[in-house]
Amino acid sequence: MTILTSVTTFACAVAIGLAATLWVTTGHPAANRIVRVYVTIFRSLPELLCIFIVYFGCEIALRKAAASFGFRPVSISPFLAVTVAIGVQFGAYCAEIFSDAHRSLNPGLFEAAHALGLSRRKVMTRVTIPLTLQAAIPGLGNLFLVMLKISALASVIGLEEVTRRAKIVAGSTREPFASYAIAAACFLVVTAGAAVLQTRLERTFRTTQGA
Repeated sequence: MTILTSVTTFACAVAIGLAATLWVTTGHPAANRIVRVYVTIFRSLPELLCIFIVYFGCEIALRKAAASFGFRPVSISPFLAVTVAIGVQFGAYCAEIFSDAHRSLNPGLFEAAHALGLSRRKVMTRVTIPLTLQAAIPGLGNLFLVMLKISALASVIGLEEVTRRAKIVAGSTREPFASYAIAAACFLVVTAGAAVLQTRLERTFRTTQGA
């Protein structure tokens, strides 16, 4: 559950951040201002507060919507609430990472693509997105490690990930140190695996760029 939560929220954040960056690059008049407001707001809020707002806010909205249509009350799952809250919030961080990655690229690459006669859509899908993702790998890797640790906050709304399960085991066995030590070991193993994967991706793309 910890890995699933981290991967799902990370994918949501990457999709939001990449979409925001691509929207800004289109030159839309309101894009830069709207993205700036979005990034400023969600970078200023604590992660736990966002989880509470989404979880309890959606619960209230769904209950009122069900009552207005005569349906039985519907509740939002903790997993969905965490995915939305953390995904939207860290999408702001991803937008900054992708924005910096895009600015680091050589503008001549895009000019060459247009000179070859590629349409704006093909330039975006074949040049802009791949190169931006390659340049953003180090920042995205570090962000995933942060999101992996942030996933522990999901325990406050009842999601049974590693931290909450450790708390349950500690309460039943009355050995909190052993339970939380095992939870810490689980986080270290997953973090080490993610770091190895990040290193391999960086080497692969570095070799590709050299060729």
